[in-house]
Amino acid sequence: MLKCPVDTGRLRSAHREEVGVRRGQVYGFVVNDVEYAAAVHDGTGAHVIRPRRPGGVLRFETGGQVVFTTLVNHPGTRAQPWLREAMEEVAASAGFRLVRS
Repeated sequence: MLKCPVDTGRLRSAHREEVGVRRGQVYGFVVNDVEYAAAVHDGTGAHVIRPRRPGGVLRFETGGQVVFTTLVNHPGTRAQPWLREAMEEVAASAGFRLVRS
């Protein structure tokens, strides 16, 4: 299942998984420890972005123009729950029932 959104490929390449059997139960988990994985998977609410250093500025390009500012009111991002969608699709087609632990 290649459902992971891709920009640079770093998020997709950082998946680690384990599947096994314990006390007659099949278990599995997938981990992605890229620092922005949760924000991409679960989305973000509106938030303010500020420079890392006090007195610093943010620099970015928009509409072909370079912008310098001291804060940005970010509207948030939509969730892209690729792990959950892949898990649900594979589990159902293989006859498994998903249980939250």
